[in-house]
Amino acid sequence: MRRLTLLIVLASTFAAAQNPPEIPPQLTLSQALNMALTNSTVLREAQARFDQASGKYLEYRSPLIPQLNIRAHQSHLTINLLGLGLSIPGVTTGIIGPFASMDARAILTWDLLNISNFRSWDSYRSRKDSSRSFVDDAREVVTLNVVSAYLEALSAKASRDTLSEQKKLADDLYQLTRDRVTQGVAAELDANRAMQQVNTLEQKRQEAEQDYVAAKLNLANILQAHVTSNFEVADEAAYGSAVDQATSDRDTAVKTALASRPDYRALEQDVKAAELEVRSIKSTRLPSVKLTATDGQSGSTPVHNGNTYSVAGSIEFPIFTGGNIRGQIQDAEGALREARTALDKNRSQVETDVLTAISGVEWGLKEVETSAGNVTLSRQEVDLARQRFTQGITDNTEVVNAQDRLAQGDNASIRARYTLGLARANVARAIGAAEKTYRK
Repeated sequence: MRRLTLLIVLASTFAAAQNPPEIPPQLTLSQALNMALTNSTVLREAQARFDQASGKYLEYRSPLIPQLNIRAHQSHLTINLLGLGLSIPGVTTGIIGPFASMDARAILTWDLLNISNFRSWDSYRSRKDSSRSFVDDAREVVTLNVVSAYLEALSAKASRDTLSEQKKLADDLYQLTRDRVTQGVAAELDANRAMQQVNTLEQKRQEAEQDYVAAKLNLANILQAHVTSNFEVADEAAYGSAVDQATSDRDTAVKTALASRPDYRALEQDVKAAELEVRSIKSTRLPSVKLTATDGQSGSTPVHNGNTYSVAGSIEFPIFTGGNIRGQIQDAEGALREARTALDKNRSQVETDVLTAISGVEWGLKEVETSAGNVTLSRQEVDLARQRFTQGITDNTEVVNAQDRLAQGDNASIRARYTLGLARANVARAIGAAEKTYRK
């Protein structure tokens, strides 16, 4: 039954690899996250390592549980008694037989007392917990990657749409200028200048369209889906406004991160596992007690036999191991120091991640506010410049320059929103709540 289940799982995985999922025409952030967290190779690798750790956990638990085996044999043999050092009067060759021998019995073995094995099992239980935390961390990483790629696609789309609007303004200006040239109140140079603006913006719009396609292809690749750009992104949830409340108190955010970050919890479990491994190896110097019991049928054939049994207990106490135990202890203590160093390093990284992300959000909020105000002023400037040109006060140079400044303001606003959204995603990742925040 277990083999059948394994075959079904492997077949499903192979089928999924051969037939990646299709991306819907309108891709929401939630759909993207569900797809990535189902198909991500990063997550599958982490899950594979967890399965390996689970297997090791079962291996090291096994010696603590009574082991029951069944053994049976039927043989026909001869024996050379002289080869065994036995001499029987009247038997010149020393060879007896052939004769039949049969034995079938159940064998029970159990380590009644082995502190080293118990602590080793406990160590691998911590390693298993560590691997589980790394799976959770992989989910956080995948979530951050998806949100980042989705934001990049949103930003590219916004740039394309903004340039389309700017080109429409430039087209309107050209038509207005051409009409004024026809009426004899504007020079051909003005029309030439307006057409250059139209062509320039069309070129930028085409580049932005290609950037949007590339961003969507990158997103599809991260989702491990059928790679295509035939879909649209429009989910404003990717900008993550709900994350701002997590940035109100830096100390609280750091404490939250240390309590919930899966990678930090995993390294804590690694330290615990290393400590238990040191204790396990030191415990090999202690005596161990083992029970062995057998019961079964013994005779010449399965028909001609009788019941036999045995019960034995043994105690083992290492006296001299040639420095083997001491060497293992030094090795394990070195691994423990390495695990503690990794934990300390990660703690500093967690604090840095949190504080950097919070600063990014604070800066991003200011940039968004400033750029939004600048866009409003630029639009007012365009309107005023068009009025001046329409009234014949000036040529269309002021209008073209005002539209350029509007384009710069729009680009700055798009970059600011993208930067703020990415900073919020980094905060969610830094405190270990990326999946919880964005997967709704």
